[in-house]
Amino acid sequence: MASNDHELSGIAADPRTDWETLHWIAENQPALRPTVAENPATYPELLDALASLGDPEIDAALTRRREALAAAAAQPEPADPATPPALAGTPTQSAPSAQTPADAAPPAPPPAPGQAPGQDYAGSTRDEWFATGSHDAGATGAGYSTIPAPARSGAVRSAAPPRRRRSRAPKFLLTVLLPVLVLIALSALALSLLDGGSPQDTTAAEAPAQAQSSQEAEDESAEEPEPSPTEEPPTPDERRAAVAALPEESSCDSPAADREVFLELASAASENGSWVESEDATLVRDALIGLQDSCDNTHAAALFLDLRGSEQTPNALRGTVADMGSAWIQASFPAQGQPLSSFVSPDGNVVCELADTLRCRVLQHSFSAPEGCTEGVTYAIRVDRTAEPDCENPVPQQGQQVLGYGQTASNEFFACTSFQSQMSCWNQLTGEGINLSASRNFTY
Repeated sequence: MASNDHELSGIAADPRTDWETLHWIAENQPALRPTVAENPATYPELLDALASLGDPEIDAALTRRREALAAAAAQPEPADPATPPALAGTPTQSAPSAQTPADAAPPAPPPAPGQAPGQDYAGSTRDEWFATGSHDAGATGAGYSTIPAPARSGAVRSAAPPRRRRSRAPKFLLTVLLPVLVLIALSALALSLLDGGSPQDTTAAEAPAQAQSSQEAEDESAEEPEPSPTEEPPTPDERRAAVAALPEESSCDSPAADREVFLELASAASENGSWVESEDATLVRDALIGLQDSCDNTHAAALFLDLRGSEQTPNALRGTVADMGSAWIQASFPAQGQPLSSFVSPDGNVVCELADTLRCRVLQHSFSAPEGCTEGVTYAIRVDRTAEPDCENPVPQQGQQVLGYGQTASNEFFACTSFQSQMSCWNQLTGEGINLSASRNFTY
């Protein structure tokens, strides 16, 4: 930008610079205001504005300007334009040299017709100096021609300074703005390249990546091992070995997991509802009894009921389990009662049913009902679980047989005894149960 500053300084000092450009420099380039103030072409209103700033450098420039104008006024009148030209090749005056305010004061413009030499610029006119003036050796000799400017009043200049010659502002603005525009364009291009480059660059950059991906895919295909042959399902003998080892390998936590081992055997070793080998029925019975010994009676009973009651159990396996019965399951708290599947207390307030699960329902009660129980409270006891609310499966009232006070009803796993104060029901395998009445329920 040093070249721009130097050019601006030269324009600010040039007497040929138009008023609009001088005004722009004074307004936008504070460092060049002294140069504008010293320029003999600066119009009076701008001089007054610069003088009002109170800047010492501007004041000194104004002083030098006044002294230069005074010195120019003391010089003799220029030769009459009608003076015969000098001989060709011998100019009568040398071409004006470019001078800055620091070197010497610029030459004063020739006085206009009717203006006394040294007359002040306020209310006066001045000659216009054109850089593109005609060079006519036959008229004025070597040098630029001068054209008198029309007279202008201060009022006219303050309203809007008239344009007296073609402005140099466009050239100046182009000189200043062109580098800025070029810099902006280069910055935008750099940002575009940083963001991802041009489409051609992107395509060129993607091509090697695609080629590499294709190569990697081919390498992976080449390195991918051949699919192993489909594994054959376990043989029936392998299934039999798994059932035989079950009492030792069972976690005893999930009857459902042990059930799957029996189902796999039945799927592999039975056809048309029968075992392929009759010894498989004995294998199943031994495994169930072994699970009662290695785990406990509740685990074996839950597995037994699941295999016997599930529709997913193959017929051969279901038949074997049903033929076993439940006598082999050890009952810690056996009961001898009536073989009733459903009954009601003498007051009709407690209704029970005995099946693979024991359920009893209290119709009228004064105790707080568990959440979700609205029409009485139903409790359930399973072979491997204690009593808990089961109001989603209430026992219906269907005119069941009355279980008199002091009487007991039972099946293979559960039993209930009717008392005047309550109905007491329990799990024969564990002895855990519940007492039910209108005023309370109590688990044990």
